[in-house]
Amino acid sequence: MPFDLFLDAESLGKERQEAVRQTLRPITLNELTKVVKENLSDFEGDPWQENFLRMMEQHPQGGFYHAVTKEGAIVLYCRDEDAGVWVIPQTGSGPLPDEAKHHVRVALGLPASSEKSIAHPTQSFSESRKVKSPANKP
Repeated sequence: MPFDLFLDAESLGKERQEAVRQTLRPITLNELTKVVKENLSDFEGDPWQENFLRMMEQHPQGGFYHAVTKEGAIVLYCRDEDAGVWVIPQTGSGPLPDEAKHHVRVALGLPASSEKSIAHPTQSFSESRKVKSPANKP
């Protein structure tokens, strides 16, 4: 039966986590620029693509990483902002969900953050995480 081929969500998550762990590698800005031109140019004007391009511009010496899942999704991650994008060439792209960022942090040996926040496309990740101190409350 064809439905026997589908994995449950937990198995799929573990499979993707393992793929990220096995393929995650640092990527230079020159390599990253090439990957972005080849794979994200189809999504010109997409706010998440623009956000990632902004991260590249603001962190030219930053820690960028590249991984590929079994399904062919490319994962691009910026350690400096704990943010990134996924792209399936010529199909779709979007921001890395919290679970994917967690997998990347674990693969890099970084502490797994318990905070769950995604930067708005026009806002840096660090700006989205600013917490008002009690003294600033009305």
